[in-house]
Amino acid sequence: MANTIYVHKQAGTKKDAIRVNSIQDVPEFLQGTITVEGESLKLVCVEGNETAPIGSVIGYEESEKTPTGWNTWCIGNAATNLIEIDGVFYKKATVLPAQAVDDEFPEFLKGAPITHNADGSWTIKTDWGESTGFPGQAYWIKYGVKEDGTPDANILTKTEKSYKDYIVCDEDGNDVGFLAEIDPA
Repeated sequence: MANTIYVHKQAGTKKDAIRVNSIQDVPEFLQGTITVEGESLKLVCVEGNETAPIGSVIGYEESEKTPTGWNTWCIGNAATNLIEIDGVFYKKATVLPAQAVDDEFPEFLKGAPITHNADGSWTIKTDWGESTGFPGQAYWIKYGVKEDGTPDANILTKTEKSYKDYIVCDEDGNDVGFLAEIDPA
């Protein structure tokens, strides 16, 4: 675990996120990026299109890497990492293990559904789809453990706006500095 670092997001800051119970909950600027199909949400995202159940909390950010101009993803750990007040989401400061994507996946993700692809990238299957990251361009982030005992994790791409939200810290949450400043995209 020598390559493992710890990160967290700044607590109390507003998170660009919405809870989608119906198509009426999708703001106009995200229509076409978030669509409702039956009991599922279809999301356009940088790491690959995702599917999430109705009622999920969906994060969003502008992105030049999607055809709609928006990157969206299911925040599967919203109950753990966010506070919802009157429909607005705020970040909690939860210390998370992280590791740069390289030629091996981290020990802390043992048991996760991870695939090493022919092009050198890695893909992790999440509850809402698949995320892919390339060595030197992304980080593994472990958010917790699912009910079945497997890691709740995802891939964070260094070029996306949300990368700037992560602060490197020690295991006790003492800040070292912003991840984007320590390891620029």
